[in-house]
Amino acid sequence: SMASNQAAALRGADFATQWKNRLIFAVCYIALFVVANILSGGAFFGRVNMISVLSHAVYYGMVGFGMAFVMTAGIVDMSMGANVLLSANVGAFCAMNLGLGYVGLVVGAVICAAVLELFTVFIGLRLQIPSWIAGLSMALLYEGMLTLYSNYLSATQGTAAIFMDGFNALGRMPGVVIVWLVAFVVCYYIYNFTTIGINIRALGCNGSVAQAMGIRRNRTLLIGAVICGIFLGLGAVVLMSMNKRVVALAGMNSISQIFKSLATFLLASSFSRIIGVPVGLLLASLFIAVLFNFMTLMGVPSGTGQEIMLGAIVILCGVISMLNHKGVVK
Repeated sequence: SMASNQAAALRGADFATQWKNRLIFAVCYIALFVVANILSGGAFFGRVNMISVLSHAVYYGMVGFGMAFVMTAGIVDMSMGANVLLSANVGAFCAMNLGLGYVGLVVGAVICAAVLELFTVFIGLRLQIPSWIAGLSMALLYEGMLTLYSNYLSATQGTAAIFMDGFNALGRMPGVVIVWLVAFVVCYYIYNFTTIGINIRALGCNGSVAQAMGIRRNRTLLIGAVICGIFLGLGAVVLMSMNKRVVALAGMNSISQIFKSLATFLLASSFSRIIGVPVGLLLASLFIAVLFNFMTLMGVPSGTGQEIMLGAIVILCGVISMLNHKGVVK
């Protein structure tokens, strides 16, 4: 019929437009790398520099993957940085002190991060308080726990952190990139093709309508928190494997651990209509790593100029993402 032919034509036009936008996006994305290399006098594409960029991108992306399963649904959790720091030390303790090696490192960090994230989201839902309040409160709690542990280590072993030596393959090439890509595939599948992923996106689009359709909000958010925690735990493994030790931070300073991942998530949200959130997270994490690496190559001071730029990026990406997803920030 004429109506079906018109519908098919519209779908074909939308498909063509979508791929045209993706092609333009890909060209612009690659061009940024080329420009960075030209402006840095060829230093950007140096082998050692590219390895450094990729390694840092993995951590930003891993935490960003986790954020997709809570922040998309409207949960703003600022305890993730403290969670990562505490979980990294738990993983290192299992690997070194308990002699469990890589199994202890991964399993210990992932279980710890999943439990902490679940607890944070549960507290907010149970007490019916805004998620950002619950997150800030839990950040203080987790920072305090890590500080007490660090003080114990200082008093008994003369060091404020576990120095993890011999289990660093997941923080070096090619292990770190393999972890990144495997995590991306898992995130892509769960986010796009599972019931929990669909429900999380539905809550983010319109929570009231989603619940009216039968989606159980609290159950969905708690499952999302566990999935988020698993990715945070993997991020903790990567961070510990890269740095060999992770020191305690107090006074809300742990929040700084997730600012670049937050920028990654917000930037990916602004890309979502073109390439989707999971692919956006993969590319945005690399972009953020490239941006700050480029500023370092150009001599922008890390203590002032780069932080100012980071704050501007977070605000800009937040504004752009809010234009497309009103449910992300609540």
